[in-house]
Amino acid sequence: MGTATPNQGLDHVALRAYDLDATVRFYTEALGFRFVCEWSAPQAGVHRCVFLDTGDDRLLELFDAASTPPGGSDRPFDTPPLPTDEDRARAAALVHFALRTDDPDTLYRRALDAGARSLMAPTEIETTGTMPMTLYVGFVYGPNGEVIEFIRRPHPKQG
Repeated sequence: MGTATPNQGLDHVALRAYDLDATVRFYTEALGFRFVCEWSAPQAGVHRCVFLDTGDDRLLELFDAASTPPGGSDRPFDTPPLPTDEDRARAAALVHFALRTDDPDTLYRRALDAGARSLMAPTEIETTGTMPMTLYVGFVYGPNGEVIEFIRRPHPKQG
């Protein structure tokens, strides 16, 4: 008899925001995320934090610039010199996060209309390997330099 794994899947991805309110507007108004709650925990270095539902009860956690979240730098996020989007993307351990969609073009355009900068316009990519597939992906820099991917990909059939 097998033992069930305690892993229940990805819960959230956390970002620090230069402007928390503007970042919340970007993700809710342009990309359709749903506001869940705002909280603080001063004893843990969190001044303001917001949870946004990405659409499947998986969350995007947004910390304000003054917060020092677990795993984050204690350097204030909003003091000069600010790194460029490219500098942040190259130095980050998290390369990007991807939003699954049937329509990468629409989310890409909506993100650009809301102030995101293009990294790569949506394009088709053919992969090789153990499961060759055709992907359709586009990338933008979000309001804090985070790289956001919009992806349409095939889903393997469940057995």
